[in-house]
Amino acid sequence: MFKRPPVGEPAIWWIIDPIDGTHNFIHGIPVFAVSIAAMFQGEPIVGVIFHPAVEAMFTAVKGGEAQLDGRHITTGDDEIGPLTSVGLDSHFEDGLPGWACDLIQRSRFRNFGTTALHLAYIARGGLTAAVMSTPKLWDIAAGAVIAEAAGAVVTDWNGGRIFPVDLDAYDGQAFHVLAGNGRSHPTLREMMRG
Repeated sequence: MFKRPPVGEPAIWWIIDPIDGTHNFIHGIPVFAVSIAAMFQGEPIVGVIFHPAVEAMFTAVKGGEAQLDGRHITTGDDEIGPLTSVGLDSHFEDGLPGWACDLIQRSRFRNFGTTALHLAYIARGGLTAAVMSTPKLWDIAAGAVIAEAAGAVVTDWNGGRIFPVDLDAYDGQAFHVLAGNGRSHPTLREMMRG
């Protein structure tokens, strides 16, 4: 992690992940992304995710609309079910939790190997929701602003706010992230509690 505080005012932090999905990239799997966010007062305010394999550019400004290649996108309102896709992280510190097994049985679970693309495809409605257990700030900053601008709910696993983040103190800690459209997010929260 390279970290350099902003110089001047306003204090805009640039959060850049040049290759989100490094494992895929190294092994020739074309599922990776470039993720860039601008953050102000600990909140992401601009997000850009580029998916080179399909030349797709996801963008959003906080308070504005989410776009894919310049066209408005939204999350949709699909519920979690046997015909909907849900992103599921592959890293769980204490093994696969029981709720994850339930989620796998109830949905068409996916693991892209890139948190940024999980969030981007929630914004586009391709994924109904996603659960991520170890992402860093550079994995989620751009995707969070894009997903929220598209109508998604992005929280920690307990339903709490992720942002603002104290950027001066941030040193690479992982987050527990739950993201989904307005119908799937509460369902997934209930599954995780249950």
